[in-house]
Amino acid sequence: MCGARLWLVSLLALSLVLSAGRAASADARAAAQAVPASTAPVASLEPAKTSALWAQLVSSRSLSAATTQCRPLRAVFYAASDWLRLATRLAATASPCAEYYVSIPPIVADKTQPRPDQAWRIRALGPRFHALAEIHFATWSRWVAETGSSWHAAGVTARQRMAAAGYDVAQGDSWVVNELGTGVRRGLGNARANIREFLRGLYEGDGTQPAQGAAFVIGYGQGSADVSVYQSTLQHWLTDSAFWSDMARYVADWSQEVYGDARSHAVPGSPPETRREYLNDYLQHKLLLAGAGPAEAGTARGYLRQAYSPLANAAWQYDQAYGWTALPPEQMAAYISAQVHALREFSAASGQARDRWGFAWAPKNATGVSAAEFAAQTGFLLDRLAAAIRDSGAPVEPGSPGSGACGPPRLDAWCALDLEGARHNLAWRSFRSWTTSGVGFTTPARTAVAGTPSNGIAVSLLTTTGARTTTGAARAATVRSSSPPGTFAASPAGPWAPTVSVSVPADPDPVVYYRDPKAGTHTITVTAGGSFSGTQQLVVRAGPAVRVKVTPGTGAVRARGARGFVATAKDAYGNAAAGRLVWRVRPAGLGTIAPAGAGKATFQAERIVRRGRVSASIVSGARTVSGSARVHVQPAPLRIDSLAHRRTEAGSHVVLRAVDAARKPVSHATVVAVVLRDGRRAAQLKARTGPAGHARLPLPRVGGCVTVKVARAAAAGFFWDRRGPSTRVCT
Repeated sequence: MCGARLWLVSLLALSLVLSAGRAASADARAAAQAVPASTAPVASLEPAKTSALWAQLVSSRSLSAATTQCRPLRAVFYAASDWLRLATRLAATASPCAEYYVSIPPIVADKTQPRPDQAWRIRALGPRFHALAEIHFATWSRWVAETGSSWHAAGVTARQRMAAAGYDVAQGDSWVVNELGTGVRRGLGNARANIREFLRGLYEGDGTQPAQGAAFVIGYGQGSADVSVYQSTLQHWLTDSAFWSDMARYVADWSQEVYGDARSHAVPGSPPETRREYLNDYLQHKLLLAGAGPAEAGTARGYLRQAYSPLANAAWQYDQAYGWTALPPEQMAAYISAQVHALREFSAASGQARDRWGFAWAPKNATGVSAAEFAAQTGFLLDRLAAAIRDSGAPVEPGSPGSGACGPPRLDAWCALDLEGARHNLAWRSFRSWTTSGVGFTTPARTAVAGTPSNGIAVSLLTTTGARTTTGAARAATVRSSSPPGTFAASPAGPWAPTVSVSVPADPDPVVYYRDPKAGTHTITVTAGGSFSGTQQLVVRAGPAVRVKVTPGTGAVRARGARGFVATAKDAYGNAAAGRLVWRVRPAGLGTIAPAGAGKATFQAERIVRRGRVSASIVSGARTVSGSARVHVQPAPLRIDSLAHRRTEAGSHVVLRAVDAARKPVSHATVVAVVLRDGRRAAQLKARTGPAGHARLPLPRVGGCVTVKVARAAAAGFFWDRRGPSTRVCT
C-alpha cells in the first residue's frame, strides 16, 4: 500500500513538472502579444524544486492538527504569479491553526477563462489549503458589453468555467473578484448595482451549490498626504446598507488592498509599538472607520467585523502599483515580518476570535539579477512570510500577541528595519473617528452646453448621512473640476477661474456656476479642509455645429466604382456636434451616396466621367452647416471576356459579353469585330450589348474557315482594355 502511494505521488510530481512547463509555454505565447514575457504568470519560479517539495509534502501529509496553543487564522493570498511555489512554501512551514486560500490567475489570452489543472495541486497540500479562481473584473466587464448578457449571467458563467477548469467548491475551493474599483467605492453610475449582480451570480452559480467567495478591493496609497476626500467617499459608502447586506450574503473575505509603503514604516528611532500603531492605522483603516461610524453604518460595521481581511504587502520590488518595496531582500523580509506582527496584534487586541488577513505576492526582478539569484531571493522571502505567520500565531510572551513574527522576545530581530528619511503618515489616524460634517452639492446633477454657463450649483454643509444643515462652524470650501479647461464663477457673468471658494454653512446656500469648452462627463469636487468632501457628475454637451469637414478632401473613383467618405461636425470648441448628417452628390447623375453610420458614407459612381462634389450638411439651430469634398469619376476598364460561335436555323452568329473590372455586365457598349480569311479582312461586324452585357453578331455566308476578332469596343464611362478575344469559325 505504501509503495502504491509513493508511486502515485511520483506520478503526480511528474505531471506537475510537465503541466507547469506547458502552462508556462502557453502563457509565454499569449504574453508575447499582451505583456512582456518577463511578466507572464507562471506556477513557480523554480518548477523542479517546487515539484520536489510539493511531492514530499503530499506524500507525507505531515501537517499537524490544530491545537488550542495558537490563534486561528483565515489567510487570503493574491498571487499575480508563482502561486504554486507560494502555496508549497506556506505548506512547508504551515501554522496548524491557519486556513490558507491562494488565488490563481486566469489564462492570459482570455481572462474570462480560469486556469485549468491547478486547483487540485493546491488542495493536495492538505485540507487547510484552498484554491481561489481569480475572476478578472475588467475582462468580465468587456464580456458583458460584448455579449449583451446580464451581470448575473456573467457570474453564473464564471462559476461554470471554474468547474470546467477543476475548481471544486465542495472541497473548499472558491472564487475571488479582482478587483472592486473606484467606481464602486464612489458609487458612480451603475457600478454598485453591477457588482452586486455579478457577485450574486458568482455566489449562486447554477443554484445547486452556492459558494461565498472573496473580493480584492482597490486601495489607496499609504504615503498620500491628503486622505480627506477618500475618507469622505468611504463614509458615504459605509452608509449604503443595501450594498453591505448583499456583501454579507455573497462575500466571505473583504480583502482590502493595503499595499504599504516601507518609507511610512521604517522610521529610525521609532519604537516597535509606535510602528505597529501606524501600520494598523493604514492596514485596518476601513474597519476602524466603520467602527467609529453612526447607526447608518451599522450594516457595514457588522459585516466588516466578520469579513474584513487586510491584504498586506509582500509584493517585491516595486516603486509604485504595490506601494513602495524597492528594498534589499533582507529589509523586505523585515517589513513582511513587521506587517504580520501588526496584523496579529490588532486582531488579538480588538477581541477577534479568529484572525483574517493575507498578503499580495507579485515578485518583480527590478534589479535585473540572474533568474537563479532572483529565485533564491524570493524563496527567502516566501520562507520568511511562512515562518512569520506560523510563529506569530503561537504564544511567545504574555501581553505581546504576534511577537513571534519578530523572533525572540523583546529583541525585534526579524522586524528591525530603518530607512533614512522615512516618516510616519499621521493622515491615517483620522480614520479612527467619523467626520461629523462636511460639504457637498445639494442641487441635482447639472447638464451644460460647451462654453455656456451651467445652472447654479448649490454648496451646503452636510451631516454624515448627506442631509443639509446650517449649524456648525463656518469654513471655506473650494470647488474644482476633473476637466482641466473647466472653470467656475460665483455669477453666470464671471469672472471665471479653475477653482472658486465659498463659505459654508450659509442660508441660503452659496451657488456657483460652471463653464467648460470640453464636452463629456466631468466630476466636480468640493472640499473644505479635513472635512469629508462631495462630488457630483456634470455632463457637458457639445454646442451647435459651426463647421463640417468631409474627408478625404479629394477622391478619385472609377465609373461604377465606390469610395468611402467621412464627415465630422464640430462645435466652436472642437467638440463633435450631435445631429443627423444629410449627404448629397452634385451633379445628381454623377452617382449616389449612402450613409453608413458614425458619420460615414459610401459614394457609388455612375457612368458619367466628370468632376463633382459630395457634401454633408447638418441642421444646427436656425441654420444649416455644410462641408464637401471633390470627387472625380474616371473611366473604368472595359473587357470583352468571351467570344463564341453559335449556329441556329436562322444562320451562324458570334456571341460576346462586355464586363467591367468586377466582371459585372456593361450595357450599351458598341463592339466592332472583323472577319479574317487567310489574314485578310473579309467582313466587319458591329453590335450593341444589352442589359446583361451580351451582344450577337450575325456572320456573313463566307464559307470555309475564318477568324472572328474583336477590333474595337466603346461604352460611356469606359475605355477598352484592348485585350479582345478571337475565335475560329468553320462553315
